[in-house]
Amino acid sequence: MTRSTITDLTTALDDADRVDVVLGAAWDTFDVVGRLADALALDDGSDEMQAMLVGIECADGRRLLPPPEQGRPMETAAPGPGRAGLEPYGALLRHVDAAMRRLASVPECADDAEQLGLVAGHAAAAADLLMTVRQDGGPAS
Repeated sequence: MTRSTITDLTTALDDADRVDVVLGAAWDTFDVVGRLADALALDDGSDEMQAMLVGIECADGRRLLPPPEQGRPMETAAPGPGRAGLEPYGALLRHVDAAMRRLASVPECADDAEQLGLVAGHAAAAADLLMTVRQDGGPAS
């Protein structure tokens, strides 16, 4: 995922006027990080079990959201080395967590508040797990 893709998703997650855009960006984030987790599970420098758990959290979060109304799957580029290479993805998942919690408090989304809270929980769990997939500067433990 390129820096511009991360910026585009972050901007979309902050769109306070269009719930569908925020939900679509959350779905795309789970999709991208889920595919990244699949690749990390096969990477020699990663903890494959932790990567699989990230993928499960992303799939569970994505399953609770409507798919985006338009667009194609975003590309997943290879992350940089070590934990630092995963940080942009972790930050994006934390952004999804915050966006879902924000939406849950909006009157327009009151009927979906519980589900949005569940989505937020999956994003937070995936972000935490993602940062355990690689050890800084070397292979996973």
